[in-house]
Amino acid sequence: MAEDTLTRRTKVLVVDDDPANVKLLAQYLIHEGYEPVTAEDGPTALARLEQGPIDLVVLDVRMPDMDGLEVCRRIRALPRFARLPVIFLTADQPDEVKEAASLEAGGDEYLLKPVSRRVLALRVRNLLRLANAEREQQLLAQVAHAEKLAGIGQVAAGVAHEINNPLSFMLSNLASLRGYFEHVRQVLGAYRRSPDEGRALDTSLRMDEVMDDIQPLLDETVEGGERVRRIVQELRTFSRSADETLEPVDLADVVRSTLLLTERELTSHARLIRDLSPARVEHALRPRLHQLVLNLVINAQQAIAARKLEPGQRHSITLATRTEGPWALLAVSDTGVGIPLALRERIFEPFFTTKPVGVGTGLGLAVCAMVAQRLGGRIDVESVEGEGSTFTLRLPIDGPEDAAP
Repeated sequence: MAEDTLTRRTKVLVVDDDPANVKLLAQYLIHEGYEPVTAEDGPTALARLEQGPIDLVVLDVRMPDMDGLEVCRRIRALPRFARLPVIFLTADQPDEVKEAASLEAGGDEYLLKPVSRRVLALRVRNLLRLANAEREQQLLAQVAHAEKLAGIGQVAAGVAHEINNPLSFMLSNLASLRGYFEHVRQVLGAYRRSPDEGRALDTSLRMDEVMDDIQPLLDETVEGGERVRRIVQELRTFSRSADETLEPVDLADVVRSTLLLTERELTSHARLIRDLSPARVEHALRPRLHQLVLNLVINAQQAIAARKLEPGQRHSITLATRTEGPWALLAVSDTGVGIPLALRERIFEPFFTTKPVGVGTGLGLAVCAMVAQRLGGRIDVESVEGEGSTFTLRLPIDGPEDAAP
């Protein structure tokens, strides 16, 4: 591993109070393609860490004033260095107690001097590989969450319409109810003054019609409020970090929830076809599936936007769920541009995209594939270039093999 980024070589901090050891270890590291940074004691090593990015530390156990164990403890006490790989080197005789103390202090490896260049290189490579894999996983999770929020942004106009529509008639209904309430207040006041006056005003204001109209207005207002509440709940589900709790999930319900946010935007561009049969999965991650369906829907929307139809023709997007043997299936089909055969094997790679610059991040389908794999399933794709594509999610009904209820 000569480089861990596109801009710099991997930096290894070598800490030893013996200049000869420092020189030898530095030569080993240079030969392997790393960039050594050196320190002759503990305080200098800690200062070097603060000065710039260090990817791994090779640390002598025995040093004056501050030994290697104390240096490692101080490194681990700083949150940003909590996962920094540390290799201990010692000239002591093999000692299980000392080795355990070094590992307990936070070391990842414990090697005896003199260490061969090959052994040191392999230990350094393996630790860096694990550290890089963890960093990449964290980065991908962060970018995947950003992809989720970007998806919400793409359907924001439709969501705003879905909220404004019920809010408009709720406000109209409340204005009518306010007027009716004033009529009721006037009639009650009239009855208190005189039954005859009350009956006269009751007839004048046509209170029978008013009372007949109040209940439907209340029902419509409550229904509109419930719809807004459901939309807000779905937005919270999509935007929060994914809950890792396994639970029973019906893929048809996940699709319905997604369409609650996206239907308005989709139907403005294509005919929306639903074929939703129950497709229950016993152990699944509901927020992850919400994100997966949203990504597939947005992918379909972008595919149809890239293909022009003849006058009078209309695109369609189909969402279907069903069971097939031990599998629960979700299929999203579109009449978009399709995917060239030569590119189909790469569409699930992170950051790979067939779309124009500025359209998508290249992570949508990669996130879908990761979610499917996490749940013990897979995503298949069928596509005809120039005619459209179908992405089919297959999940085991009983959940992944390692699932816990």
